[in-house]
Amino acid sequence: MSKRTSEGLPALEFVFRGDPTLSETLGDALAAMGPVERYTHGFHTYPAGLHPDAARTLLGLMPEGPVLDPFMGGGTVMVEAVAAGRKAYGRDVSPTALRVARLRSAFLSEDELTPIRSRARLLTQVAPKDTPYIDPVEYQVLEPWYNRPALTELASIRAGIRASESHLQPYLEGLLSSIIIKTSWRKSDTSAQKEKHRRPEGTTAVLFHKRAREWGRAVAELREAVPEGTPRADLGLQDARILKLPEKVAGVVTSPPYPATYDYVKLQHLRNVWFGDDSKVAQRRELGARRDWREGEKDAAKRWRNDTKAWQRAMANNLQSGGRLCIVIGDGLTPGGTIDSRGATEEAARDAGLTSVASASLARPDHARGEVRWEHVFLFEKP
Repeated sequence: MSKRTSEGLPALEFVFRGDPTLSETLGDALAAMGPVERYTHGFHTYPAGLHPDAARTLLGLMPEGPVLDPFMGGGTVMVEAVAAGRKAYGRDVSPTALRVARLRSAFLSEDELTPIRSRARLLTQVAPKDTPYIDPVEYQVLEPWYNRPALTELASIRAGIRASESHLQPYLEGLLSSIIIKTSWRKSDTSAQKEKHRRPEGTTAVLFHKRAREWGRAVAELREAVPEGTPRADLGLQDARILKLPEKVAGVVTSPPYPATYDYVKLQHLRNVWFGDDSKVAQRRELGARRDWREGEKDAAKRWRNDTKAWQRAMANNLQSGGRLCIVIGDGLTPGGTIDSRGATEEAARDAGLTSVASASLARPDHARGEVRWEHVFLFEKP
């Protein structure tokens, strides 16, 4: 056991297990913090994402060959994978995750970027002048969260996107998604607290165009880093517990939901309404959701442990012989006590026939709860 101190931050307590060199590397990845502006990482907020430096380090521990992230979230692992020249597969149950990961991991050519930026500029010009039809059911949900100009301009941009060429729509939707919370009265992506503010007419449309230009610059930076011949990331909606890829992968790098910590699908409620996403399907497939523990801690814990075993078996089935699985996860904190994610993860790996290579655990302050949360990173190998 050792402690490290970062300047201006409290000491971090570590526990290392297994191969000394690898466990130290895992610990360094787990301790990564601070903003990272390279590539597209800073574009479009997404709750509780893996730190980009951690993703880069952990991918470096994978054997050569394709890699997978079955809980891709906002696509951090996908961005670092393509930047490293890897063939990458990303899966998630959240339509928002797919939308954001597609936007972030794109390394489009200038010829591909130009029509997207041109269309975004056109939508900006039209939005302040247009008063689109909004479905009454949608309006009832959205109206309490926006002032009138913002609501009208967002609806106008959405209508313009739906009328755009099909190959442009996914990227334009991602750009619109990036301003849905920012232009609302919701405090943040992880807080549903309402904070009213004045957004003058025309500023929402201007923000959309500004975001399109920012994204274009970030995509160009990512494109410069991606080695020639690297395939585009293969992204899709799929449940990790039953995931099956068209080929075996050399490595899996992922950070599944920390148990009883977030209701990820619920956090995307406004986006689900704007894009017509079926949140009920995503909620049924969501692992470790906080709401499960509110409904009954004993049953929720049992279901989460079974789900953990199921998705790790699926990963083992998708790994090549000698392939590696790297998992970043934290303990859950509930009124009933701590949920031990380390024990459950190691047990699931054994059941899946995986061998433990190294691990590192870090005690990090959880300021929201006034407690210490242990976070863990594991490296397993398929014999």
